Parts: sequence; C-alpha cells; structure tokens
Amino acid sequence: MDPGGPGRPAVPKGRLPLGLAIACADLGAQVEAVQARIGAIEQALTPLAERLPAYALLRTIPGIGPTVGAILLAEIGDIAWFTQFSQLRKLAGLDIIRVQSGQFAAQARISKCGRGLLRWALYHAAMGLARTTAGRARLAALKAKRHGDRAAGFKAITELAAKQLRVVWGVWRSGTPYDPKRTGGLQRLPR
Repeated sequence: MDPGGPGRPAVPKGRLPLGLAIACADLGAQVEAVQARIGAIEQALTPLAERLPAYALLRTIPGIGPTVGAILLAEIGDIAWFTQFSQLRKLAGLDIIRVQSGQFAAQARISKCGRGLLRWALYHAAMGLARTTAGRARLAALKAKRHGDRAAGFKAITELAAKQLRVVWGVWRSGTPYDPKRTGGLQRLPR
C-alpha cells in the first residue's frame, strides 16, 4: 500500500486511484469510438474513389494504398487545374521557403502552408515506398547527404514524399500507369 499523503486515501501499489482509472477508461472508450469512425469513413471512401479512372493509375505507384490513393484524389481534385508541378507542390505545403531579413537568413524548410491531409497522405506514401528495396536505397541516399543532421531521417522522408508527389503528378497528368523503368526501378510490393 502506498500512503496517499496527508489527507489522501492509501492506494494499493500498482493501481490507479479510482477517479484516474475512470478517466482513463473513458478516454480509452473515446479513442475506440474515433477509431471505429475513421474505419467506417475509410470503408466508404475507397468504393467511391474506385469509380474514378485516376484511382487505378495512382494505385500502380509504389507506396500508395487504397486509403492514401483516395485521399490524394479528394485533396487534389482535378489535376488539370494545375499547369505546373510547383503549383501542386505548393498545395501540398512541400515547397521550400527561406525566411530572410537584413543580415539574417534562416535555414530552408518546407512551408507547411498547404493542405495538411494531403501532406499526411504523401508522408505515408513515402513511408510505404521506404518499405521496398529500391525505396530503402533511395531513403538511405537522402539521409547520407545530410551528414550528421539529427533530423536527417524525417527530412529524408519529407523529401521522398515530395518525390512521390512528382510521380503522382506525372502518372496522373499523362494518364499512363506507373512504369518502374522510368523512375530508377522502384517496384510495387507484391500483395
């Protein structure tokens, strides 16, 4: 038994006080409800996206699964709206900015001014790509060029996400499925 201190009841060792245990159980139930709601939305999202011809094209790209493909379609909308890749990169918030004022010049970084959900989907597409052999090699090369930067892994994944966006742009604009020969051999994982 742990003496609870002056004015507090003793609590058996290894157990939470009753009020905290109830609050944790309530939070756990809320998390489960949100996860169930997300699952239901994903279940409804994919069949809607499958009706669009661009969905099949996007699914040929390594790292893009059913949910990420549907999110890309929903967030980007009509690819014909974008006449240059830089416009799409800016929508995703993956464009590079550098804050400068007088003698001060900050490090270049991504702007994060675009759509957060699109950036999230591209990040997860990059993580999926990093599971392939060629994707791992590309990620290792991106990390190596950052010599000792403690955030090199995250920056490399973000750069890989920007590269994924360029592949999405090319495949969607051309209307042809992904060809690994054109991108250095990045293959889709067999299912």
